[in-house]
Amino acid sequence: MNTWFWILSWSLSILAITGNGFMIFLIFSKRQLRTKTNAFVVSLAVADLLVGMSAVPSLFFCELATGCNPQAFLADGMDFVRWPFVYASVMNSCSLVLDRYLAVVKPLKYLSFMKRERVIQMLCLSWAVPITFVMVICLVWRNSSIPLVFHVFVWLLMLFFEFLPCLIMIFCFISMLRVVWKHNQTARTLAKQLRFNHQVFFKSPERSAVIMMALVISLFLLCYAFYLRCSFVLLFNSDQACDDQEYKIPLLEVNSAINPVAYACFKRDIKKEIKRLLRCWTIAEKQKKIEPVNVDNCFTLESRLG
Repeated sequence: MNTWFWILSWSLSILAITGNGFMIFLIFSKRQLRTKTNAFVVSLAVADLLVGMSAVPSLFFCELATGCNPQAFLADGMDFVRWPFVYASVMNSCSLVLDRYLAVVKPLKYLSFMKRERVIQMLCLSWAVPITFVMVICLVWRNSSIPLVFHVFVWLLMLFFEFLPCLIMIFCFISMLRVVWKHNQTARTLAKQLRFNHQVFFKSPERSAVIMMALVISLFLLCYAFYLRCSFVLLFNSDQACDDQEYKIPLLEVNSAINPVAYACFKRDIKKEIKRLLRCWTIAEKQKKIEPVNVDNCFTLESRLG
């Protein structure tokens, strides 16, 4: 592989590990962030963290130790190191999108449906299903002497973890966009009726959720389009190599690295907490105290300054 590939891939891997690790630490350390939606965010961050820790390192050490061909499908079984976490990330992304879909499109049903037990069930399924499926495929690949059996399992893998998630995310996003558009139209109509008295501004509460989902879903679709292409190549022409690792691996890391940025920029509770942390660190730097400043007591420090 070219030097630029390893530099780019390792850089994105480090960003994915750092960003998702910080997101996990932030949500676990702040009680006010421990909500049902953020449970999906944490689960997805853990999956993306493991993708960052497995995708590039496994490929790098495989080539370094045994000289495996990175372009080959199932190169020395290294794809099985990456697949469980990649598809766990896919399932957790779908769970997060479904959670936001219900909250935006069916808000009343969301309150009665998305209980604590339901969240736990969805998170457990998001991890158990892909890991179990990849383990079964691994056993079939190692032990089956019938190529047709492995072929069928690859079809099922492509259908349930690549094709259907893309359709689900597109459907959910279009539905959310439609609801937000209707709310904005209603708000504009109401604003026109009240404008003769005073200027009125309406801000849709679902807008930030839709923007966040637009960024997450668009990058997801861009990344997994390469997986779909490779799956079709494998299924319809097994003699031809995918020959796209130099694009697929960096895109996979970009998808894992950009999700924390989307939460930090567009999820209001996480954005507010990050701003508070930055403000605390700025105050601590101005004070130049020798002893470490406890971030949880930053409001006391702010009141002294001001």
